Amino acid sequence: MSEMTDVPIPLELIRQRRIRRWLIVGGIIQIILFVALLLVWKDLHRGPSVSTKDLSLGSVKQGEFLIRIRSTGILKPQIERWVTSNVQGTVQTLLVHPGSTVQAESVLLQLSNPELVTRLQKAQFSLTQAVTQETALRAKLEDQMYALEGQIATEEAAANIAKMRARADESLWKEKVISRLQYETDLTTARNDAELVASLEQRQAAYRRSVAAQLQGQQSLVASAQTALTAAQADVSDLEPRAGMDGEVQTVSVQAGQSLHAGEDIARIADADRLEAVFAVSPEEASEISLGQTVKVWLPIPEEPVLHGTVRRISPEVFHGTVPITVRLHGKLPSGARPQLSVKGVIRVGKVDHALYVATPVGAQEESNGVVYVVPPGGHRAVRKAVRFGFASSRDIQILAGLSAGEMVVLSDTAHWGPTMRIRP
Repeated sequence: MSEMTDVPIPLELIRQRRIRRWLIVGGIIQIILFVALLLVWKDLHRGPSVSTKDLSLGSVKQGEFLIRIRSTGILKPQIERWVTSNVQGTVQTLLVHPGSTVQAESVLLQLSNPELVTRLQKAQFSLTQAVTQETALRAKLEDQMYALEGQIATEEAAANIAKMRARADESLWKEKVISRLQYETDLTTARNDAELVASLEQRQAAYRRSVAAQLQGQQSLVASAQTALTAAQADVSDLEPRAGMDGEVQTVSVQAGQSLHAGEDIARIADADRLEAVFAVSPEEASEISLGQTVKVWLPIPEEPVLHGTVRRISPEVFHGTVPITVRLHGKLPSGARPQLSVKGVIRVGKVDHALYVATPVGAQEESNGVVYVVPPGGHRAVRKAVRFGFASSRDIQILAGLSAGEMVVLSDTAHWGPTMRIRP
Protein backbone atom coordinates (compact mmCIF):
# COMPACT_ATOMS: atom_id res chain seq x y z
CA MET A 1 0.00 0.00 0.00
CA SER A 2 1.56 3.20 -1.10
CA GLU A 3 1.94 6.13 1.32
CA MET A 4 -0.23 9.25 0.75
CA THR A 5 1.72 12.33 0.20
CA ASP A 6 0.66 15.82 1.43
CA VAL A 7 -0.17 18.18 -1.36
CA PRO A 8 0.77 21.70 -0.36
CA ILE A 9 -2.02 24.36 -0.73
CA PRO A 10 -0.89 27.38 -2.53
CA LEU A 11 -0.62 30.50 -0.37
CA GLU A 12 -2.67 32.50 -2.85
CA LEU A 13 -5.60 30.12 -2.41
CA ILE A 14 -5.40 30.41 1.37
CA ARG A 15 -5.39 34.22 1.15
CA GLN A 16 -8.42 34.19 -1.17
CA ARG A 17 -10.39 31.93 1.23
CA ARG A 18 -9.67 34.27 4.16
CA ILE A 19 -10.74 37.32 2.19
CA ARG A 20 -13.95 35.59 1.13
CA ARG A 21 -14.72 34.62 4.77
CA TRP A 22 -14.19 38.19 6.01
CA LEU A 23 -16.38 39.53 3.23
CA ILE A 24 -19.22 37.21 4.25
CA VAL A 25 -18.92 38.20 7.95
CA GLY A 26 -18.75 41.87 7.06
CA GLY A 27 -21.81 41.58 4.85
CA ILE A 28 -23.81 39.96 7.63
CA ILE A 29 -22.81 42.71 10.08
CA GLN A 30 -23.79 45.39 7.59
CA ILE A 31 -27.19 43.76 7.08
CA ILE A 32 -27.75 43.65 10.85
CA LEU A 33 -26.75 47.28 11.26
CA PHE A 34 -28.96 48.30 8.38
CA VAL A 35 -31.95 46.53 9.82
CA ALA A 36 -31.30 48.07 13.25
CA LEU A 37 -30.91 51.54 11.81
CA LEU A 38 -34.06 51.03 9.78
CA LEU A 39 -36.02 50.05 12.88
CA VAL A 40 -34.68 53.02 14.87
CA TRP A 41 -35.47 55.43 12.05
CA LYS A 42 -38.95 54.02 11.73
CA ASP A 43 -39.52 54.35 15.45
CA LEU A 44 -38.27 57.94 15.46
CA HIS A 45 -40.42 58.73 12.49
CA ARG A 46 -43.47 57.47 14.34
CA GLY A 47 -42.77 59.86 17.30
CA PRO A 48 -42.36 59.32 21.09
CA SER A 49 -44.28 56.56 22.77
CA VAL A 50 -45.32 55.35 26.20
CA SER A 51 -46.23 51.90 27.45
CA THR A 52 -49.84 51.14 28.31
CA LYS A 53 -48.85 49.72 31.68
CA ASP A 54 -47.32 53.11 32.64
CA LEU A 55 -50.57 54.98 31.98
CA SER A 56 -53.56 55.67 34.19
CA LEU A 57 -56.78 56.16 32.21
CA GLY A 58 -60.21 57.40 33.19
CA SER A 59 -63.55 57.45 31.41
CA VAL A 60 -65.66 60.61 31.13
CA LYS A 61 -68.98 60.00 32.88
CA GLN A 62 -72.29 61.84 32.85
CA GLY A 63 -74.77 62.09 35.71
CA GLU A 64 -75.01 63.46 39.23
CA PHE A 65 -71.64 64.94 40.19
CA LEU A 66 -71.11 64.95 43.94
CA ILE A 67 -68.73 67.58 45.20
CA ARG A 68 -66.96 65.77 48.01
CA ILE A 69 -63.90 66.43 50.11
CA ARG A 70 -61.86 63.48 51.32
CA SER A 71 -59.60 63.69 54.33
CA THR A 72 -58.03 61.71 57.11
CA GLY A 73 -58.44 62.32 60.80
CA ILE A 74 -58.80 60.79 64.24
CA LEU A 75 -61.50 60.08 66.78
CA LYS A 76 -61.43 62.39 69.79
CA PRO A 77 -63.51 62.52 72.97
CA GLN A 78 -66.15 65.23 73.11
CA ILE A 79 -65.37 65.74 76.80
CA GLU A 80 -61.93 65.37 78.32
CA ARG A 81 -59.92 67.03 81.07
CA TRP A 82 -56.34 67.16 82.18
CA VAL A 83 -55.85 66.51 85.87
CA THR A 84 -53.03 68.65 87.25
CA SER A 85 -51.33 68.71 90.61
CA ASN A 86 -52.45 71.54 92.90
CA VAL A 87 -49.56 71.03 95.31
CA GLN A 88 -45.94 70.06 95.29
CA GLY A 89 -45.07 66.53 96.33
CA THR A 90 -43.44 63.21 95.57
CA VAL A 91 -45.42 60.44 93.87
CA GLN A 92 -45.67 57.52 96.29
CA THR A 93 -48.20 55.23 94.58
CA LEU A 94 -49.87 55.19 91.16
CA LEU A 95 -53.43 53.90 91.45
CA VAL A 96 -54.52 54.11 87.78
CA HIS A 97 -53.05 53.41 84.37
CA PRO A 98 -54.12 54.13 80.75
CA GLY A 99 -57.39 52.29 80.15
CA SER A 100 -58.52 52.38 83.79
CA THR A 101 -62.17 53.27 84.33
CA VAL A 102 -62.62 55.99 86.95
CA GLN A 103 -65.38 57.87 88.72
CA ALA A 104 -65.31 61.55 89.58
CA GLU A 105 -64.09 60.83 93.12
CA SER A 106 -61.54 58.17 92.15
CA VAL A 107 -58.05 58.83 93.54
CA LEU A 108 -55.42 58.73 90.78
CA LEU A 109 -52.26 58.63 92.90
CA GLN A 110 -50.84 59.40 96.33
CA LEU A 111 -48.34 62.20 96.95
CA SER A 112 -46.26 62.88 100.04
CA ASN A 113 -45.29 66.29 101.40
CA PRO A 114 -44.46 66.49 105.16
CA GLU A 115 -44.46 70.29 105.03
CA LEU A 116 -48.16 70.35 104.14
CA VAL A 117 -49.00 67.99 107.01
CA THR A 118 -47.08 70.22 109.43
CA ARG A 119 -48.86 73.28 108.08
CA LEU A 120 -52.21 71.57 108.68
CA GLN A 121 -51.29 70.82 112.31
CA LYS A 122 -50.24 74.44 112.88
CA ALA A 123 -53.48 75.67 111.33
CA GLN A 124 -55.52 73.40 113.60
CA PHE A 125 -53.64 74.72 116.66
CA SER A 126 -54.07 78.34 115.55
CA LEU A 127 -57.82 77.87 115.13
CA THR A 128 -58.14 76.24 118.55
CA GLN A 129 -56.18 79.09 120.12
CA ALA A 130 -58.29 81.74 118.39
CA VAL A 131 -61.54 80.06 119.45
CA THR A 132 -60.30 79.81 123.05
CA GLN A 133 -59.33 83.49 123.09
CA GLU A 134 -62.74 84.43 121.68
CA THR A 135 -64.49 82.42 124.39
CA ALA A 136 -62.38 84.01 127.13
CA LEU A 137 -62.92 87.51 125.77
CA ARG A 138 -66.65 86.97 125.44
CA ALA A 139 -66.85 85.75 129.07
CA LYS A 140 -64.82 88.74 130.31
CA LEU A 141 -66.91 91.26 128.41
CA GLU A 142 -70.16 89.66 129.51
CA ASP A 143 -69.01 89.83 133.15
CA GLN A 144 -68.22 93.52 132.81
CA MET A 145 -71.56 94.08 131.13
CA TYR A 146 -73.39 92.33 133.97
CA ALA A 147 -71.55 94.51 136.52
CA LEU A 148 -72.50 97.67 134.66
CA GLU A 149 -76.10 96.55 134.36
CA GLY A 150 -76.16 95.87 138.14
CA GLN A 151 -74.81 99.35 138.87
CA ILE A 152 -77.43 100.88 136.60
CA ALA A 153 -80.18 98.93 138.36
CA THR A 154 -78.94 100.15 141.78
CA GLU A 155 -78.74 103.73 140.68
CA GLU A 156 -82.19 103.55 139.04
CA ALA A 157 -83.65 102.35 142.35
CA ALA A 158 -81.96 105.18 144.25
CA ALA A 159 -83.14 107.69 141.66
CA ASN A 160 -86.73 106.43 141.94
CA ILE A 161 -86.62 106.71 145.74
CA ALA A 162 -85.19 110.22 145.52
CA LYS A 163 -87.85 111.17 143.02
CA MET A 164 -90.65 109.89 145.26
CA ARG A 165 -89.17 111.69 148.30
CA ALA A 166 -88.98 114.92 146.34
CA ARG A 167 -92.66 114.62 145.41
CA ALA A 168 -93.59 113.97 149.02
CA ASP A 169 -91.44 116.84 150.25
CA GLU A 170 -93.18 119.18 147.85
CA SER A 171 -96.54 118.59 149.61
CA LEU A 172 -94.96 118.83 153.03
CA TRP A 173 -93.18 122.05 152.09
CA LYS A 174 -96.40 123.58 150.83
CA GLU A 175 -98.05 122.65 154.18
CA LYS A 176 -95.11 124.21 156.05
CA VAL A 177 -94.16 120.87 157.57
CA ILE A 178 -90.55 120.93 156.28
CA SER A 179 -88.29 123.78 155.38
CA ARG A 180 -87.67 125.00 151.88
CA LEU A 181 -83.99 124.05 152.22
CA GLN A 182 -84.81 120.40 152.92
CA TYR A 183 -87.26 120.29 149.99
CA GLU A 184 -84.77 121.75 147.53
CA THR A 185 -82.02 119.46 148.85
CA ASP A 186 -84.15 116.36 148.24
CA LEU A 187 -85.18 117.73 144.82
CA THR A 188 -81.52 118.24 143.85
CA THR A 189 -80.66 114.72 145.03
CA ALA A 190 -83.44 113.26 142.88
CA ARG A 191 -82.29 115.31 139.90
CA ASN A 192 -78.65 114.19 140.35
CA ASP A 193 -79.64 110.55 140.72
CA ALA A 194 -81.64 110.74 137.46
CA GLU A 195 -78.69 112.33 135.67
CA LEU A 196 -76.40 109.60 136.98
CA VAL A 197 -78.73 106.90 135.66
CA ALA A 198 -78.81 108.59 132.23
CA SER A 199 -75.01 108.80 132.23
CA LEU A 200 -74.71 105.12 133.12
CA GLU A 201 -77.12 104.18 130.35
CA GLN A 202 -75.02 106.16 127.85
CA ARG A 203 -71.94 104.41 129.19
CA GLN A 204 -73.74 101.08 128.78
CA ALA A 205 -74.55 101.86 125.11
CA ALA A 206 -70.93 102.83 124.43
CA TYR A 207 -69.76 99.71 126.20
CA ARG A 208 -72.07 97.55 124.09
CA ARG A 209 -70.49 99.05 120.96
CA SER A 210 -67.05 98.37 122.38
CA VAL A 211 -68.01 94.78 123.15
CA ALA A 212 -69.31 94.27 119.63
CA ALA A 213 -66.11 95.70 118.14
CA GLN A 214 -63.86 93.57 120.34
CA LEU A 215 -65.86 90.43 119.60
CA GLN A 216 -65.87 91.23 115.88
CA GLY A 217 -62.09 91.62 115.91
CA GLN A 218 -61.64 88.31 117.68
CA GLN A 219 -64.14 86.64 115.37
CA SER A 220 -62.08 87.91 112.43
CA LEU A 221 -59.07 86.16 113.90
CA VAL A 222 -61.15 82.97 114.25
CA ALA A 223 -62.38 83.28 110.67
CA SER A 224 -58.82 83.87 109.43
CA ALA A 225 -57.63 80.80 111.33
CA GLN A 226 -60.57 78.80 109.93
CA THR A 227 -59.66 79.92 106.38
CA ALA A 228 -56.04 78.93 106.91
CA LEU A 229 -57.18 75.56 108.25
CA THR A 230 -59.51 75.03 105.27
CA ALA A 231 -56.67 75.85 102.86
CA ALA A 232 -54.30 73.52 104.70
CA GLN A 233 -56.91 70.75 104.66
CA ALA A 234 -57.41 71.30 100.91
CA ASP A 235 -53.65 71.09 100.33
CA VAL A 236 -53.44 67.83 102.24
CA SER A 237 -56.49 66.53 100.38
CA ASP A 238 -54.76 67.47 97.10
CA LEU A 239 -52.04 64.97 97.98
CA GLU A 240 -54.60 62.48 96.63
CA PRO A 241 -55.72 64.09 93.33
CA ARG A 242 -59.03 62.83 91.98
CA ALA A 243 -60.35 62.24 88.46
CA GLY A 244 -63.00 64.98 88.58
CA MET A 245 -65.24 63.21 86.02
CA ASP A 246 -66.50 59.77 85.07
CA GLY A 247 -64.54 58.28 82.20
CA GLU A 248 -61.47 56.39 81.12
CA VAL A 249 -57.82 57.24 81.74
CA GLN A 250 -56.17 58.07 78.40
CA THR A 251 -52.65 58.95 79.46
CA VAL A 252 -50.66 59.09 82.70
CA SER A 253 -47.80 61.58 82.69
CA VAL A 254 -46.06 60.67 85.96
CA GLN A 255 -44.40 57.69 87.58
CA ALA A 256 -43.69 56.53 91.12
CA GLY A 257 -40.87 58.43 92.80
CA GLN A 258 -41.24 61.49 90.59
CA SER A 259 -41.29 64.96 92.15
CA LEU A 260 -44.22 67.09 91.05
CA HIS A 261 -44.64 70.85 91.12
CA ALA A 262 -47.97 72.59 91.38
CA GLY A 263 -49.59 72.84 87.95
CA GLU A 264 -47.86 69.81 86.39
CA ASP A 265 -49.97 67.35 84.39
CA ILE A 266 -50.88 64.06 86.03
CA ALA A 267 -53.34 62.32 83.69
CA ARG A 268 -55.87 62.90 80.95
CA ILE A 269 -59.41 61.64 81.54
CA ALA A 270 -61.97 61.33 78.74
CA ASP A 271 -65.48 60.06 78.20
CA ALA A 272 -64.62 57.26 75.75
CA ASP A 273 -68.31 56.61 74.99
CA ARG A 274 -68.85 60.04 73.45
CA LEU A 275 -66.47 60.45 70.53
CA GLU A 276 -66.30 62.80 67.55
CA ALA A 277 -64.15 62.79 64.43
CA VAL A 278 -61.69 65.58 63.66
CA PHE A 279 -60.40 65.93 60.10
CA ALA A 280 -57.66 68.16 58.69
CA VAL A 281 -58.49 69.81 55.36
CA SER A 282 -56.75 72.50 53.34
CA PRO A 283 -57.87 76.12 53.77
CA GLU A 284 -59.19 76.10 50.18
CA GLU A 285 -61.37 73.07 50.85
CA ALA A 286 -62.46 74.44 54.23
CA SER A 287 -63.98 77.48 52.49
CA GLU A 288 -66.50 75.13 50.83
CA ILE A 289 -67.53 73.39 54.05
CA SER A 290 -70.41 74.59 56.19
CA LEU A 291 -72.08 73.42 59.38
CA GLY A 292 -74.57 70.58 59.05
CA GLN A 293 -73.10 69.01 55.90
CA THR A 294 -73.22 65.22 55.87
CA VAL A 295 -70.08 63.13 56.35
CA LYS A 296 -69.24 59.46 55.91
CA VAL A 297 -66.56 58.15 58.24
CA TRP A 298 -64.61 54.93 57.63
CA LEU A 299 -63.13 53.12 60.63
CA PRO A 300 -60.32 50.56 60.25
CA ILE A 301 -62.32 47.89 62.10
CA PRO A 302 -64.41 45.02 60.70
CA GLU A 303 -67.37 45.74 62.97
CA GLU A 304 -69.54 48.44 61.35
CA PRO A 305 -66.66 50.18 59.55
CA VAL A 306 -68.82 53.05 58.17
CA LEU A 307 -70.39 55.72 60.36
CA HIS A 308 -72.44 58.79 59.46
CA GLY A 309 -72.19 62.26 60.89
CA THR A 310 -72.54 65.99 60.31
CA VAL A 311 -70.11 68.88 60.45
CA ARG A 312 -70.36 70.37 63.95
CA ARG A 313 -67.49 72.85 64.12
CA ILE A 314 -65.09 74.54 61.69
CA SER A 315 -61.94 75.92 63.27
CA PRO A 316 -61.42 79.64 62.62
CA GLU A 317 -57.64 79.11 62.69
CA VAL A 318 -55.14 77.25 60.54
CA PHE A 319 -52.89 74.71 62.27
CA HIS A 320 -49.80 73.50 60.42
CA GLY A 321 -51.34 74.43 57.08
CA THR A 322 -54.70 72.70 57.64
CA VAL A 323 -58.09 73.58 59.12
CA PRO A 324 -59.55 71.17 61.74
CA ILE A 325 -63.12 70.11 60.98
CA THR A 326 -65.09 68.50 63.82
CA VAL A 327 -67.80 65.97 62.90
CA ARG A 328 -70.55 64.79 65.25
CA LEU A 329 -71.11 61.05 64.83
CA HIS A 330 -74.65 59.65 64.79
CA GLY A 331 -75.83 56.37 66.21
CA LYS A 332 -74.13 53.97 68.56
CA LEU A 333 -70.38 53.64 68.19
CA PRO A 334 -68.94 50.16 67.57
CA SER A 335 -66.96 48.57 70.38
CA GLY A 336 -63.71 49.00 68.44
CA ALA A 337 -64.03 52.79 68.31
CA ARG A 338 -61.64 54.51 70.70
CA PRO A 339 -59.85 57.87 71.06
CA GLN A 340 -56.97 58.60 68.66
CA LEU A 341 -58.15 55.92 66.21
CA SER A 342 -57.22 56.95 62.65
CA VAL A 343 -60.23 57.33 60.35
CA LYS A 344 -61.03 58.46 56.82
CA GLY A 345 -63.91 60.72 55.91
CA VAL A 346 -65.81 62.12 52.94
CA ILE A 347 -67.61 65.44 53.40
CA ARG A 348 -70.42 66.07 50.90
CA VAL A 349 -70.40 69.78 50.16
CA GLY A 350 -72.79 69.85 47.14
CA LYS A 351 -73.89 68.26 43.85
CA VAL A 352 -74.43 69.12 40.17
CA ASP A 353 -77.11 67.30 38.18
CA HIS A 354 -76.50 66.04 34.60
CA ALA A 355 -72.80 66.90 34.73
CA LEU A 356 -69.80 65.53 32.80
CA TYR A 357 -66.95 64.52 35.07
CA VAL A 358 -63.83 62.41 35.13
CA ALA A 359 -61.22 61.33 37.64
CA THR A 360 -58.94 64.32 38.21
CA PRO A 361 -55.94 64.26 35.82
CA VAL A 362 -52.56 65.31 37.18
CA GLY A 363 -52.30 69.11 37.18
CA ALA A 364 -56.01 69.80 36.58
CA GLN A 365 -57.38 72.81 38.49
CA GLU A 366 -61.03 73.53 39.15
CA GLU A 367 -62.76 76.36 37.28
CA SER A 368 -59.86 76.81 34.83
CA ASN A 369 -58.82 76.03 31.26
CA GLY A 370 -56.52 73.09 30.67
CA VAL A 371 -55.47 70.32 28.30
CA VAL A 372 -55.92 66.58 28.51
CA TYR A 373 -54.91 63.67 26.28
CA VAL A 374 -57.73 61.60 24.87
CA VAL A 375 -57.20 57.99 23.79
CA PRO A 376 -59.54 57.14 20.87
CA PRO A 377 -60.92 53.62 20.31
CA GLY A 378 -58.07 51.25 19.47
CA GLY A 379 -55.78 52.91 21.98
CA HIS A 380 -52.68 53.39 19.79
CA ARG A 381 -52.26 57.15 20.14
CA ALA A 382 -53.22 59.87 22.66
CA VAL A 383 -54.32 63.22 21.22
CA ARG A 384 -54.21 66.51 23.10
CA LYS A 385 -57.50 68.39 23.63
CA ALA A 386 -58.33 71.74 25.23
CA VAL A 387 -60.96 71.52 27.98
CA ARG A 388 -62.72 73.71 30.52
CA PHE A 389 -62.84 72.40 34.09
CA GLY A 390 -65.61 73.17 36.60
CA PHE A 391 -66.08 72.11 40.21
CA ALA A 392 -63.71 69.60 41.76
CA SER A 393 -64.09 67.03 44.50
CA SER A 394 -61.44 64.98 46.21
CA ARG A 395 -61.21 62.48 43.31
CA ASP A 396 -63.21 63.80 40.37
CA ILE A 397 -63.46 67.06 38.45
CA GLN A 398 -66.32 68.47 36.40
CA ILE A 399 -65.92 68.96 32.62
CA LEU A 400 -67.66 72.04 31.26
CA ALA A 401 -66.42 71.84 27.65
CA GLY A 402 -64.06 69.88 25.40
CA LEU A 403 -64.99 66.26 26.18
CA SER A 404 -67.90 63.92 25.69
CA ALA A 405 -69.27 61.09 27.79
CA GLY A 406 -67.43 57.82 27.25
CA GLU A 407 -64.09 59.29 26.09
CA MET A 408 -60.95 57.87 27.68
CA VAL A 409 -58.63 60.44 29.24
CA VAL A 410 -55.01 60.04 30.35
CA LEU A 411 -54.84 60.78 34.09
CA SER A 412 -51.06 60.40 34.41
CA ASP A 413 -48.58 63.27 34.26
CA THR A 414 -48.41 64.57 30.66
CA ALA A 415 -46.50 67.80 31.26
CA HIS A 416 -43.71 66.85 28.81
CA TRP A 417 -45.86 65.34 26.07
CA GLY A 418 -46.20 66.83 22.59
CA PRO A 419 -49.38 67.23 20.54
CA THR A 420 -49.70 63.43 20.36
CA MET A 421 -48.22 60.44 22.10
CA ARG A 422 -47.96 56.93 20.68
CA ILE A 423 -49.12 54.20 23.02
CA ARG A 424 -47.27 50.90 23.02
CA PRO A 425 -48.82 47.64 24.20
